[in-house]
Amino acid sequence: MGEAGSLQGKTALVTGGSRRIGAAICRELAARGAGVVVHYRHSEAEAIAMNRTLGHGVFSVRGDLSNPRECEWVFREAAEWTGRVDILVNNASLFARDGEIDGAALREVNVEAPLRLARMAAAQAGGGCIIQMLDARIAQAPAGPFRAYAATKRELADSVARLAREWAPRTRVNGVAPGPVLVPEGVREAAGEIPLGRRPTPEEVARAVAFLAENESVTGQILFVDGGRHLLDGGADHA
Repeated sequence: MGEAGSLQGKTALVTGGSRRIGAAICRELAARGAGVVVHYRHSEAEAIAMNRTLGHGVFSVRGDLSNPRECEWVFREAAEWTGRVDILVNNASLFARDGEIDGAALREVNVEAPLRLARMAAAQAGGGCIIQMLDARIAQAPAGPFRAYAATKRELADSVARLAREWAPRTRVNGVAPGPVLVPEGVREAAGEIPLGRRPTPEEVARAVAFLAENESVTGQILFVDGGRHLLDGGADHA
């Protein structure tokens, strides 16, 4: 965990924050003193457990980010809790092989919703800090069975530098691109395909998010947390 109290008094909204990497991000930001709003869609039990584990500095909100009205409602509920959202972590996304999810639905959750929430954060008095959760696949040429998913992450990644320039100095925009952190069910992947020889952990990804939240001199950057996987030719699409 990071330095206690380094985000004291800040409020963070983490979409998809009740499970997996999102849960690790919530724990890390809370450990650094932030009040955390845990967004979820279906994982109510996990969100309730998060509230109990992290205590009174955590609030949960349910919403379907594929619905623009619910997406906006999620942000308004988060902002109402303490008056504003200081840190927005757009972690929620749909992950599927090509053809498993309608392309328009995939793009709505993976691109449109994060941008919609980011605009709301930037429009606040004083702006905010926005962190887009991406994927190491953005560094690779389109290949493999996840091309549509990867395309949405590349589109979101392309907005990072543009919005950082547009919204400076009031709002910082950065991205974190995790690699093969948690193995999807039914998928086998050798650690030898990762230059550093091991998978990054959810906690390491969460610390990268916290670093970007804390460092007020960093904007327009994408930080890969993938054990060097993005350096391989086509390696990020093996999973």
